[in-house]
Amino acid sequence: MNGQSGDDVAVRTQRPDRVAGVALVCAALLFFSAMNVAFAQDATKSAPSPVAPGDLTKPVFDTTKPVYDPGSGLDKAASTMVAEVEGRPITLGEVGDAIKSLPPAMSQLPFETLYPGVLDQLVNQEALVIRAQNLGIDEDPVVRRRLRAAADHVLSDEYLRREGSKGITEAALLERYKRDIEGKPGAEEVHARIIMVPAENEAADLIAEIKGGADFATVARRASKDTTAPGGGDLGFVTREGLNPEMGAVIFASPEGQLVPYPVRSIGNWFVVKVEERRRRPTPGFASVREQLSHTLLQEAATHLAQGATEGMKVRHFDLLGQEVGDYARPGR
Repeated sequence: MNGQSGDDVAVRTQRPDRVAGVALVCAALLFFSAMNVAFAQDATKSAPSPVAPGDLTKPVFDTTKPVYDPGSGLDKAASTMVAEVEGRPITLGEVGDAIKSLPPAMSQLPFETLYPGVLDQLVNQEALVIRAQNLGIDEDPVVRRRLRAAADHVLSDEYLRREGSKGITEAALLERYKRDIEGKPGAEEVHARIIMVPAENEAADLIAEIKGGADFATVARRASKDTTAPGGGDLGFVTREGLNPEMGAVIFASPEGQLVPYPVRSIGNWFVVKVEERRRRPTPGFASVREQLSHTLLQEAATHLAQGATEGMKVRHFDLLGQEVGDYARPGR
């Protein structure tokens, strides 16, 4: 048998049966797996998504719950210490507060851009506070009065924000949007160009040059001291709210395609102004004005709260000599 043992021959002769058996088992497993997948697919098709609302005619989110919960925006990492001056910590929350107090154009910059400079400022400020306290400045009656006024201002503002936000819901925001914005034309925009120079006579000479046929953009690149000079004085499309009062009044009163025939005085300089074209923005969608609407509602609520702040409280008034004034009429009442 060519040197092969009986056991070896037995193994070889049994192997095809074993292979066939294994193949049969595999085929069965594949069949049942396929059946399970099919059943799962059918179940998926027939059953609703577990995250779908029971009634799709109703809003997915709660429109009546206040959307400005004072605690919802608290940063859990606010207490993280990011610097220390003479043992006094500076926290991430303080950095965030400082960033929020910046002008909008700056506060919207990326956090990683603002963080180093803001932190340095807070470190320097803390060092100055320590030096002031070492000199006893914090014990000065005038300083103590100002500190109390600052603390009172923070507390009153926070009260107005928290109480005023209780009525700001998605339903209230949507109602205000439908009342004030939906279906109405968007803001008017004007495409304008400017040339800024320090003297009125210089602006008048440039107006005469442009009236004589010179290209406005070319003159702007040569003579304007404004940051728009490289672009030929192009302001792009602007709204009236985006301009200071002097420039807004002139630009939005000027005809389309016309050079303003006189120099315009604004922010300590003189301007040559040309209106290129006008257009209206489309009606803004709810999402784009949601923050603006919430700010409006909060301001209205704060005004109402401030007007009724003393209700139920005993208030006494005194004249400049310290004598109580019996019948005191509050302004506007």
